[in-house]
Amino acid sequence: MDRKWILVSVATLLVFTFYWGSKEMAHQWLTQQAQNNAQQSLLNAIGEMRHALRRFYHLPYLINNNPDAVSLVVGRLDQSDDIDQALSQLDKAANTEGWYLLSDKGQLVASSIAGDHISNTDLQTIVADIHRLGEGTSLVLKTKGERPFYYLSAPIFEHLAIVGIVVVQLDLRLLTDQWLTSSDVILLRDPNGKFFLSSSNTYSADWLNDAESRINITEKTLLQGESLTLWDMDNKRYFSQTIRLDDVKWLLTYLSPTTPVDRTSTTIGLSASMFFLLLFLIGVIGYQRHQKQLSQQRIQALIKESEQKLNQMINKTQVGLLLLNEQGNIVDINAMAIQQFAIEDASFAEINLRQLFKKNDDTQSPLFPESTRFPESPNSIDNRIEEMSAVEKVAVRQDQSTFPVLFSLTSFPFHGTQYYLATVLDISKRKKAEHALNQANMQLAQRVEERTSELREAQASLIASSKMAALGRMSSAIVHELNQPLTGLRTLTTSNALLSERGEMAMVAANNDLIETLIDRMVDMATQLKTFAYNKPERLHAVSFTEGLQEVLRIYQQQLLEIDVRVRIPSGLPKIQAEEQRLRQVLGNLVSNAIDALEHNTPQPRITISVVPTETSLEVKISDNGCGIEGEALSTIFEPFTTNKKIGKGLGLGLSIVANNMRDIGGDIQANINQKGGMTFVLRFALVTPR
Repeated sequence: MDRKWILVSVATLLVFTFYWGSKEMAHQWLTQQAQNNAQQSLLNAIGEMRHALRRFYHLPYLINNNPDAVSLVVGRLDQSDDIDQALSQLDKAANTEGWYLLSDKGQLVASSIAGDHISNTDLQTIVADIHRLGEGTSLVLKTKGERPFYYLSAPIFEHLAIVGIVVVQLDLRLLTDQWLTSSDVILLRDPNGKFFLSSSNTYSADWLNDAESRINITEKTLLQGESLTLWDMDNKRYFSQTIRLDDVKWLLTYLSPTTPVDRTSTTIGLSASMFFLLLFLIGVIGYQRHQKQLSQQRIQALIKESEQKLNQMINKTQVGLLLLNEQGNIVDINAMAIQQFAIEDASFAEINLRQLFKKNDDTQSPLFPESTRFPESPNSIDNRIEEMSAVEKVAVRQDQSTFPVLFSLTSFPFHGTQYYLATVLDISKRKKAEHALNQANMQLAQRVEERTSELREAQASLIASSKMAALGRMSSAIVHELNQPLTGLRTLTTSNALLSERGEMAMVAANNDLIETLIDRMVDMATQLKTFAYNKPERLHAVSFTEGLQEVLRIYQQQLLEIDVRVRIPSGLPKIQAEEQRLRQVLGNLVSNAIDALEHNTPQPRITISVVPTETSLEVKISDNGCGIEGEALSTIFEPFTTNKKIGKGLGLGLSIVANNMRDIGGDIQANINQKGGMTFVLRFALVTPR
């Protein structure tokens, strides 16, 4: 009776387990299929949505190049009736919700509809995007209780400047016409995560954005390792898939209900459990009837199977196995050992283990004594026989050829008789590989040493070449700069000799003034070279940046008369750690370069100097709106003899001297190209550390 109750309990437990397992497996599989179907539906929805929106992307560009529209937004055309009529026709033809023509500030100039227009907030958002990107934009806006609108806009250019904006307004509810009516829900969110469109009448965008709406999002992992997202809304659960649409920067969420999967998996679980119960009952009845007969057959089959498996394992293994008796004779041997030692199948019983290894191997004598039997205890110290594990030995084949092996010996008692199990692993390939590896290592070391020597020689040659190249650039620059004044001096002195013979002393005096000017230019060149080679100061001290800047601006006061100079320095500026002469030279060179850059007919020339102190440094920005430089020249701007000035205007050492001086006083300099033209140099000086 007790056995029956145990059987009933076990059957009930198995049925419940099988029900739960089959239901869970079915649920997992159905969930995977539902996810795959939802993914395909999601892709279809994305394609339909993009196809619907793609029809409207070109619309703003139909009017942004219209001459009347350009004239209207810039004020050259007073009447907008024709433009309003054209916008109305386009609005009807394109099936849109409104066309607007705006000024560059966002004022409404023309519209396809009368009455309520686009809100000022939406206008400012569109205007900001147009001016920030400089090209056509798209924007979706949704107000609670209102329809979601999608705005396509394009700038109106005149002489490369934005003078107006064309805006096309679409009602995004047109997308819902592309989606099939079903229990699935498609939601759209903007980049801020705010819902603006829903395909469901129950879960509208306003309901989803409401903080009081009951939405619970959870994560779940399937047995295959795939994770999925579940949404619970008003006690209804949905599978969720969300993807970001990079072209419009929207988040699209596809929700499919879990109810069909739950119902089907429950049905499958019940059917499977009933089927299992039926099979279980049939099996129990059959088991009781044939239990005794099957028990005997099973035992015999297991014994036979075990023997077969053991024989297969012994014969299929890649290690040689030898079973030895107490005298060291081979009792049994596997196929691999026969192949290793080249033994004939019928002759292994006549072979002793000593015959399979070289006689000069020093391990043979203590391992296999000549006059004694193998001991009963394999670990006996008195008989000098020990169990061995992975010992390298040299084995001998029947043809007397040798090969290296790993030899192991283990005690193997069986039915009261002492045996020994020997394992032999051929390591010929490993030995060859070790030898080849050693040879390769030696060759590699030799090649590395040779290559290192070659690299050292190449490095020395490269350094010498770099020095010669630098010397060539310097010599070329100095020759170019000095050749012009020297040629002028020769011409003027020759001319003075002729003028003196003629008695034209006024012309001689004028030529002498030119000679002094050329000599002064050569002195300036020598001064620049001397300054470039000036040594690092031995000691820095506290210097007032404000006083240094004022002195430099006084020196260049005459050249700055036609330039708008703006200086922004906060009061109470701390002193910096520098050298007065180097500070003035840095500021003077940068101001001089800015003045030279503004000579190229720059409208409204301007130099801006701003100072921002931090806790440990003083940051100075010197900016101009001059001619600037090309982008590829920015990386070599601080190298010596680099200049874009004409011959006679400088050696190209000014910025190199500035960089050297900043490095010598513990600061740094950075050059940037302004977006609207000109250059900005950023200087950072170390503040004086209080003692």
